[in-house]
This record gives sequence, structure tokens and C-alpha cells, in this order.
Amino acid sequence: MILVFASSKGGVGKSTICAALGAALALRGERTLILDLDQNRTVERWSRKAPIDHLDVEAVPAAAFTNRLRELGAGGSDSFEHVLIDLAGAREVTLFKAIARADLVIIPAQASEPDIREALVIAGDVKDVEETAGRKIPYRLLLTKMYPLRTRVSDFAYGELARLGLPMLKTVIVERTAYREMFLNGEPPTCTEPNKGAGLEILALLDEVESVAAEGRRLSKIAERLKAAG
Repeated sequence: MILVFASSKGGVGKSTICAALGAALALRGERTLILDLDQNRTVERWSRKAPIDHLDVEAVPAAAFTNRLRELGAGGSDSFEHVLIDLAGAREVTLFKAIARADLVIIPAQASEPDIREALVIAGDVKDVEETAGRKIPYRLLLTKMYPLRTRVSDFAYGELARLGLPMLKTVIVERTAYREMFLNGEPPTCTEPNKGAGLEILALLDEVESVAAEGRRLSKIAERLKAAG
């Protein structure tokens, strides 16, 4: 499974969700690779604090990204069951290269008008890459840093997303201490809160992400067969 975390806006929790999902996959015993392209190297620095078995994290400069993708595509990914790509918080060429290889593009956004507008831009980029790649590329918006209780802000976000027709994940990420603490001690929420709060939230998100990605792969295979049949 190849997951791409994309946002042209910083501070939306992109690296946090990438690290938490990568850790959850590795803790299941599945070899997972995270490619950290964010200029702040947040995930790579986090990974050195409390290494997790079955999880590899590589800080990859933008200039080396194409070669690394080529290595993985040539069989270098055989030892990895999952590859997660944490992109830089900007629209640059690596964004389009990563999207083209994704089983699912996750677009984190807070419940605000600027975040939703930026998410809409990334969704447009996915559609552009779809035309070039000749295949359907699933994408979902993920609401992050949400308040536990319903507010006028969250009502606006849901209403705006429905109006714009942006597909979104049902799971939302609530503003929780466990997400901030993971970068202090290196412990992911599925370790610190395995049966509550952020831990259960990440597991629910992972189930949903895997379901969407699997359905996307199934539809792609059907499209390929139909295309080959003429």
C-alpha cells in the first residue's frame, strides 16, 4: 500500500498522521517505509527518539526523490509492505510524482475556510495527475485538530465540504495531547493509548484508509482489464 500525505499548507497535522499511521502498521509486524520529504524532517527526527521494529524512515531530498522511487519500483520495495510519503507543505514537482504512484492520497485539513480551499487545490492536482497517469487515484480529505464538541466552525466545514463535493474520511482527528507528546518521547498513540483516545482514533483511521485503498486498487484492475479488452 502506498499512501501519500499532501497539503500545500503547513500546520494541518500532515506529518503527525503519517507518523502515527506508519507506526500502527509497523506495530502489526508489517514492514513499513516512510519517505520524509518535508523540509522540517519532522518524521525522520521523531523516528530517532524511539525506534520501532519493522519501521524504516528516510529523509529524502527533493532532488533524490525520483531516483528513490525508481529504486522502489525496480524491486527495492519488495521488503516493504507499505510505503508512506510525507510530502513538503508546498506544491512542487515531488507532489505530482508521488500522487502518480499512490494507492490513496490523504489531504489533511483543519475545519477552516483557508484549509478547505487549499485542500481543494490538492484535489485538483490529483485529478490532473489522473488524466496523465490514465488511472483513477483515490483521494480523501481528513479533518484534523477538531474539537471534541460540535461547533459553528465544524458545522461550516462539513457544510462546505458537502457543497464542494470533496470526498472525506469518516474518521476525524481530534485535538489531543497524545499527538503532541509523540514528538517529545517518540511514542505513537497506539502505544501510549492503545485502548482509548488517540490510539483508537488512529486504528479506526487505519481501517478506513486500508478499505479505501483496497477498493481503489480493485477498480484500477477492472479498468486495466477493460482497457486491454478494447
